[in-house]
Amino acid sequence: MQFTQFYASPLYLNPAFAGANVCSRITLVYRNQWPGINKTYQSYLLSVDHYISKQRLGVGLQFSADDAGTGGLRTTSITSSLSYEILINKLLVIRFGLQPGVVIKSIHFDKLLFGDQLARGGNSGANSLVTVEQPTQTKTFFDMGSGALIYTSNFWIGTSFFHLTKPNESFYTNEGAVLPIKYSVHGGAKFHINEEENDPDLKKSVTLVANYRGQGKFDQFDIGIYYNRNVFTIGLWYRGIPGLKAYKPGYSNNDALAILVGFQKERLHIGYSYDLTISLLQNLTKGAHEVTLSYQLCKPHKKTKRVLISCPKF
Repeated sequence: MQFTQFYASPLYLNPAFAGANVCSRITLVYRNQWPGINKTYQSYLLSVDHYISKQRLGVGLQFSADDAGTGGLRTTSITSSLSYEILINKLLVIRFGLQPGVVIKSIHFDKLLFGDQLARGGNSGANSLVTVEQPTQTKTFFDMGSGALIYTSNFWIGTSFFHLTKPNESFYTNEGAVLPIKYSVHGGAKFHINEEENDPDLKKSVTLVANYRGQGKFDQFDIGIYYNRNVFTIGLWYRGIPGLKAYKPGYSNNDALAILVGFQKERLHIGYSYDLTISLLQNLTKGAHEVTLSYQLCKPHKKTKRVLISCPKF
């Protein structure tokens, strides 16, 4: 599972983001990746987080589900997040976060077609993995993530690590299917174009953002720019590492260009992005659609003495 608008799903990006907002917030994300290929990847996410000011703690809860392929392969995770905020001075803050959780993987083998079934004209045989007694397999395991953030009101950089327990994903064996650690380094900076403007409806800003992430032998680099004026945001993202890494000769690491539009009014933030595939799969996938919705449970201009991250919500 991956998201183009990863700052709209902050707990999925880094547990240190838990409670980093001015008050409680609820986030919903839906992603439909590669709709041109039948029954590929659809992802769903719901998260809630809150800041406890007296203890300087952020708490969060996240539910996510990812469906992949024709065999009904589903990954469901339920995770909690806990972060602690340290004020270095009036302008600089450090946050640390942990994210324990449970992951449930399931697959419907009766929806798959195996080689021995083709040899028998589509009927399951003695060697087939499909059994009448147990057509569905489920695997449940504990997982753990961690992260850290350092930021001012206009600059931030963070890192996160997931699957620290290196859980075994196999439905049958106890070895050979270890889930590698997933890591991320992300950050950005916000630049005010007309900071002296007193009318908030006329204020404009540009934000540069980046996210490098990897798992096992695979990695990718996302870099983007946002322009914000009043209630509207537009953005452009590039995903890939051109010229620096190719997994095989002839396969450059170019994935997608993403176009984003966002709308924020009072407590509500809505974002939509479309990924235009630029790899060799561009004629097959039809890109990816992603919709995000975030709702803040207090007034957006609520007074606070805390330093808040100004990273984009999309």
